[in-house]
Amino acid sequence: MTNMYSSKVLQLIKPFNTSKTLLIAALLVLCLPTQLRANDKLIIASGNFAPYFMQDNVTGNGYFDQLVVQVLRIQGYQNPQLVPLNNDAIQRYFNNKVADIAINYTAQPAAHAFTSRYRVRFMNRVTMLRSAWTEKVTTLNDLKNLRVGSFIGASDIFGAEYKNMATQVFTHYSEVGNQQALNKQLLTNKIDARIGDYLMLYWHTSTNTQLDPTSFIYRDILNYQGSYIVFQDKSVRDNFDEGLTRLVASGELMIATERWLKAYNLPIIKQQFFVTQPEKTQQNNAIEAN
Repeated sequence: MTNMYSSKVLQLIKPFNTSKTLLIAALLVLCLPTQLRANDKLIIASGNFAPYFMQDNVTGNGYFDQLVVQVLRIQGYQNPQLVPLNNDAIQRYFNNKVADIAINYTAQPAAHAFTSRYRVRFMNRVTMLRSAWTEKVTTLNDLKNLRVGSFIGASDIFGAEYKNMATQVFTHYSEVGNQQALNKQLLTNKIDARIGDYLMLYWHTSTNTQLDPTSFIYRDILNYQGSYIVFQDKSVRDNFDEGLTRLVASGELMIATERWLKAYNLPIIKQQFFVTQPEKTQQNNAIEAN
């Protein structure tokens, strides 16, 4: 660690209303780089679903929103602007060069993109209500002939085995655009299994319904490598990766993650939300997601 980063302080921002939804942990930096980029306004195409991103009816910023912004500020970029979008719009904004950065870029990165060595990885799992048969689900093949729902584009994210199952095996497979709608389908027994982020389901259930989140079980049986963080400018990408690497190495990222989980009344789980990729992913050409 250099002296420039020796005075970082992590502090939990307290809620400013009585909602159960709290703001996430923020990284408060006392010593910033001497070369501030105050005039470099960065437009960030980001997600629009809680608790990971900003959402219209939810107070506060999400986990990825806040951490990406704070890392950029640590690196001297003082004017990052978040634009909450759905996945298709994230890609469109970035590919049309409306946005300088895109978080949760789920498609193959465009040829002109500079890809971070980090990906954002949600806690995507197979989630079911507890029962005698769900306890026996240990592979994707065990979902055969069940009613399974997932979000739009899931069949292109979770690998060849999942795509084959979704297109050839499932007789009752569907994808919808809103993961909260998936939650409701699972709660009302319209589907048997939900493919999506477990913490989104947990948060929605614990705040908006009377159902105990522990009534669910989840299985980590998906081939999921995470979504990309992409940049229009190589120097911004390099600076971001440097800043995030320092936070990972110092242990501050882990502390911020644990505080975020507690703030949103989420279970303390073992999950890496930022995962590193091989160095070749930093080149400005597309790579194949595993």
